[in-house]
Amino acid sequence: MRSHETLGRRTFMTVAASAAAGVSAFSGTASTARVNTYSSVYTTSDLSVRTGPGTGYSRKAVADQYTGGYVVGGPQNADGYTWWKVRYNEDDTSGAVVGWSADDWLVHADFSYPATGTVTATFYDSRSFGYHSAVDIANDRGTNILATRGGTVNTVGWDGDGYRNYIIIDHGSGLQTLYGHLYDVFLSEGESVYWDQHIGDMGSTGNSTGSHVHYEIRSGGSRQYVPPNENSGGNYYYARSGVPKEYL
Repeated sequence: MRSHETLGRRTFMTVAASAAAGVSAFSGTASTARVNTYSSVYTTSDLSVRTGPGTGYSRKAVADQYTGGYVVGGPQNADGYTWWKVRYNEDDTSGAVVGWSADDWLVHADFSYPATGTVTATFYDSRSFGYHSAVDIANDRGTNILATRGGTVNTVGWDGDGYRNYIIIDHGSGLQTLYGHLYDVFLSEGESVYWDQHIGDMGSTGNSTGSHVHYEIRSGGSRQYVPPNENSGGNYYYARSGVPKEYL
């Protein structure tokens, strides 16, 4: 995989602008970490992934800073740290991997990714209408699509020229998520949903090439940057893994 020496040009500009304004574009201190078993997380620094819970265990990989993951085991206390077993997404230097990491460099994510599969389009990919403003994750038709945060169903829609079958969920504070090109939808408008709920199945309906989910995060109606950066197409991601950006 490729070197993750930068966050990408546009991401870097976003981070720099936020820093200049005195706002952290990414959460990332031990004091803000809220890690629990079966929770969505991401790394705040390059982080060792070990075969067991302790510094004496061998290193399987190093997860890049801002790599999303999903906690599947722990906690275990050893060598002055609390350790969690995490299933990490593929990043720019390591393949998808499951192993143990210290929670000093993990933080709970505001949102998670909605499906398991390969990233086939990133937020700033060029399109005839401008740029993509979403992340596409591809897999077989019928792959489960999961709610990436609890909320209330705003829209169950049908857009013949675009998303075709799609869902919009309200999450409070002006935040929404959109899931497009679905094969099946299992929700009704006004219905309450919980994080991780199976809300539909992946498809290729509407203006789509191949089976995938088009995933957006919106704030006040405006599409928000969703990692990964524009150089990370082709990486393998897991449903429930943390989106490495602070939205709340």
